[in-house]
Amino acid sequence: MLFQTTTFFAFFILFFALYVLTLRHLTLQNLLVVVGSYIFYGAWDQRFLSLIVVGTGVTFVLALGAAGKRIERRHLLQGVLFILAGSAVSLVPGLPATRDYLLLCCAPAIALIGLAWIANRAEPAQRARICLWATVIFSLGLLGFFKYYNFFVASFQALLGGVGIQLDLTLGSIILPVGISFFTFQLLGYAIDVYRRQIEPTRSLIQLAAFKAFFPQLVAGPIERAGNLLRQFAVPRTLSMEGFKSGCVLFAWGMYKKVVIADNLSPYVEQAFADPSTASAGVLAAGVVAFTFQIYCDFSGYSDMARGLARMMGFELMVNFNVPYMSRTPSEFWNRWHISLSSWLRDYLYVGLGGNRRGVNRTYVNLALTMLIGGLWHGASWTFVLWGAFHGFILIVYRMLRVDDLIRRRHGHAPSTALNLLLITVMFCLTMIGWLIFRARDMSALVSYVGGLLTAHGWADGPWAAVATLILPLLLVQALQLRYGRLEIYDRMPWALRFNVALFVIFSVVFLQAKGDAAFIYFDF
Repeated sequence: MLFQTTTFFAFFILFFALYVLTLRHLTLQNLLVVVGSYIFYGAWDQRFLSLIVVGTGVTFVLALGAAGKRIERRHLLQGVLFILAGSAVSLVPGLPATRDYLLLCCAPAIALIGLAWIANRAEPAQRARICLWATVIFSLGLLGFFKYYNFFVASFQALLGGVGIQLDLTLGSIILPVGISFFTFQLLGYAIDVYRRQIEPTRSLIQLAAFKAFFPQLVAGPIERAGNLLRQFAVPRTLSMEGFKSGCVLFAWGMYKKVVIADNLSPYVEQAFADPSTASAGVLAAGVVAFTFQIYCDFSGYSDMARGLARMMGFELMVNFNVPYMSRTPSEFWNRWHISLSSWLRDYLYVGLGGNRRGVNRTYVNLALTMLIGGLWHGASWTFVLWGAFHGFILIVYRMLRVDDLIRRRHGHAPSTALNLLLITVMFCLTMIGWLIFRARDMSALVSYVGGLLTAHGWADGPWAAVATLILPLLLVQALQLRYGRLEIYDRMPWALRFNVALFVIFSVVFLQAKGDAAFIYFDF
């Protein structure tokens, strides 16, 4: 169920009407969010609802133990019944065999009971470690099986084949559940925050289920922290016309970026990346530029739409993008691009590895490992690993040259406009190189693409005018965002300009959107 479809609009209108009617009943309203979110996610594949249900039930129980607290029977019973009932609803229609139902529905519940029994017999500190590591193993094991099993098995077979050892391992036909990377990281972050005593574990299963499955950000983020979003489910929401209007503006701008810019850039990207060996250098170069803005408008468009929907409902999600292509350094880029993931990797992985507390060389190793894992998070492909390695490399180089420090300390004054423009240009070019690696189908296609660019033949053949026309409105808006020093500038505009901007966005979405309902790029991650 895509945000830009009439099906979703019908769903949201009905949902929002019921949501308003339950304003005075917090638990009922949270339950409505859970049911609505499950319907939303189940529209893709009903079977995969079991992953969300099981993940919620397991994390609810184990997070109590991760806080060092004894797991009470009533909480364990709630978690087990939630797993059994929710899994039955999502799995039974597609699994007629009783054995499959027992395996997929009952095994997690039985394992949870055993873990709770073991944890309750340990000392509080040991109990916290047991429950945290059980949550980590469960979350990463789930993610690893669905996302990386075939990749690692195929890579292992190829490695052995290179030394003359033939090993025939079965590759399964594993379907990647939509948004699995996002919702597993969100619950894993919650358990770690509880273990670190940064937040208290919730004793409301409904609140945790709503936090886990909140449909505006369920399948492509932002990867929300429990300290922000979960606590918003614990208090009554206040709806206002001001919040509803600003939410609509955010949603409309996100939809414009998705269906007008990103989806119309897609053909030029496909033309370049489908077979780079037959395309001219101009087509290839324009394809890289087009993808640079396609992925930004596609993903930031989703984030804006998610934030807009949440704000209409009285929630406030974190900002996930902050004009990233105006970054001067790699560290600044990762403070502006996919902020929820980059901050997650920083707080839970980079800091956990030691951060910059163990010397210069260890800092470089930690940066490289963090970016490698960040690349692999995006998918099971060597191009993603190389993309992560590339960003780790430029982070290390900029850190060695102390560029960030030089910018901050330049005679106590802000850098000159000329220096800023130079740094932004260099970083933008490096970012495009990264996106070329990211988008390439495989390593051989990447080599072919780079070879085509280096031929420098037919640069004028690229669809430069079409690409420039599509991205020009975005650049104008971002210039205004920089001018006003804020992302949401619509309310700062004069009335006449607001009216014309609204008409432009509405008519563009209606008449200029690409044909068909294209899925968001990050649904694949």
